[in-house]
Amino acid sequence: MITEAMWDQVNNISMIVNVLLNAVLVFVFYIPFLKRRVSAVILGAVYAMVMSILYFVSINFSGLTAYALGCSAVCTASVMTERINVPQKVFLSMTMYLLLWISMELSILPWKLICSVTFMNPKVTGDLQQIMLYGLAQAIHAAIRCALMVIGTHLIKIMYRRKKELMEWRELAFLSATYITIIVSYWICTFMEEAFERASGEYFWNRYPVYHEMRALFGVIAFLTMIAVIYFYQKIKTSEEEVLQNSLVNSQIDELSGHVHTMEKIYSDIRGIRHDTNNHIMVLGNLIKENNYNQALQYLNDWSEDFHIVDINAKTGNPVTDIVISEKQRQAEEVGIRFVDDFHYPEEGKVESIDVGVILNNALSNAIRAAEGQDNPFVEIKSWRSGDMFMIQVRNSFSGVLLIPDEDGLVETSKPDRDKHGFGMKNMRRIAEKYYGTTQLEQEDGMAVFTAMMVI
Repeated sequence: MITEAMWDQVNNISMIVNVLLNAVLVFVFYIPFLKRRVSAVILGAVYAMVMSILYFVSINFSGLTAYALGCSAVCTASVMTERINVPQKVFLSMTMYLLLWISMELSILPWKLICSVTFMNPKVTGDLQQIMLYGLAQAIHAAIRCALMVIGTHLIKIMYRRKKELMEWRELAFLSATYITIIVSYWICTFMEEAFERASGEYFWNRYPVYHEMRALFGVIAFLTMIAVIYFYQKIKTSEEEVLQNSLVNSQIDELSGHVHTMEKIYSDIRGIRHDTNNHIMVLGNLIKENNYNQALQYLNDWSEDFHIVDINAKTGNPVTDIVISEKQRQAEEVGIRFVDDFHYPEEGKVESIDVGVILNNALSNAIRAAEGQDNPFVEIKSWRSGDMFMIQVRNSFSGVLLIPDEDGLVETSKPDRDKHGFGMKNMRRIAEKYYGTTQLEQEDGMAVFTAMMVI
């Protein structure tokens, strides 16, 4: 009786250790996908609690059912802690379920060898020694499972690069189709195995010793399929983003080209005005000499009504940046934002005005949108040279909190349709990197500061 109790105690301890190790891995797995680290801690605790309850209740649960219930509880807790990106949270729980199953299947392979050199070794005769070696075997087995989980988690985190990106329900349906196929195939294999045991009274692997190797091979194939699904999903999302980015850049280039055409028209109008000015002065002079003051005044009014020139307040040294800054200044002042311009286009250096215009257009648009509604709103734009470096800096009043969720340091868009927005910062950084530079967004005392650095 004492010996049986000790065996049960070792089994209970090994099960608790396995549950705690898996809970830690659940915590590690979810960290990069959540906004707050404490949310990942909660998920690990939920998994440990649910799996412990399932182990100690009187109802006999299979490993398949227990893992499914544990991962479902983690999925529910993840949605409750952070009520965003629900499809991704469902996908992550399915991924975790497959990882737990695959690590279990692969760890069965070395179990026979571990048993043969520990508690099942013919040289081991004493009950106490056998129990101690059984505990050692369980510890080695748990370490192997943990190592497999760590490797799998690490590879998935490497492949799943766009961790903070929203997943749509249709994307979840597409991705989970492969997962569901794997899970159902595994359930069918398990059902057939249990049916064979009930019918014959013999373990399936005793009749067919290669069975465990085949299940392990199926686990390896399933894991490689998971990696492939995640990899191609990321490639598709990257391609979609590149299409949207290129579309945005092209639209901005078209807009800037329109600005250039506007400037050309303005300069053409100015040349025409210079040509006609002498004629207008002569006509006015003749009317005044003849004391036709009313006609002279009417002529002057008619002339002024036809004299339409867009206000170009900025004098940056480049027509593209002149009109971009002038347009943004007009937009800012229309909504009551004080606009300060100290931007000067570099006199020397290799930089395309269209590229600078795209940066200015995006940076000033973001600054105006952020400053609107603030107390004493302002937007300041300035530039300077430092050796071969050309710096552009935009400051604006901002009392909120900048959310910088990803490893790229890019600020999360505040617009509701996030998949269609948020490319402005990426485009500005891409242009800066074209000139071996970068961009930076910081928050200082009551304001946001954007800086673009380019080597020109």
